[in-house]
Amino acid sequence: VLYSQNLFGKLYPASTTKILTAYIIIKYCDLNDMVTVSSDAVANMAGSSVCGINAGDQISVQNLLYGLMLVSGNDAANALAEYYSGSIEEFAKVMNEEAGALGATNSHFVNANGLPDDEHYTTVYDMYLIFQEAIKSQAFVDIIKTKSIDVTFQDANGNDAFIIVFLGVLVSIILLISK
Repeated sequence: VLYSQNLFGKLYPASTTKILTAYIIIKYCDLNDMVTVSSDAVANMAGSSVCGINAGDQISVQNLLYGLMLVSGNDAANALAEYYSGSIEEFAKVMNEEAGALGATNSHFVNANGLPDDEHYTTVYDMYLIFQEAIKSQAFVDIIKTKSIDVTFQDANGNDAFIIVFLGVLVSIILLISK
């Protein structure tokens, strides 16, 4: 490092939290597994970044990862956390253990999406360590380099549905196609 500034100062990570969420899910999960979205996963999302899933939707882990990383979907983060650990709180414990194992010891996570909390913090250096490990995964790299994708899933009524996801922009078109 030729120059650095504030590498170890405590910062609020916001949506960069999702890098660790994606890293854990990719490392430990089958990306083809199907997840049924709970009402808790999509509760209290008003005004935040979402990928547009609803309670009862059935969607693959991989497609949730696209919603997580391309549009910073807080709903996708919650659904993935519940899928992996049973609850957001339990997933946060896994996040802290995994961050520590990577040497990111000046961080503390309380949720999978990065929504504000005084006890949710990291440092630039810790996020560097986490990101450096995440990009070792080809699946992670493939997801973050994707510019757009049509994500298919089944809605709560069992209808086929899809969301067109663009990097940084969720097109609010969800077309239900009856079987």
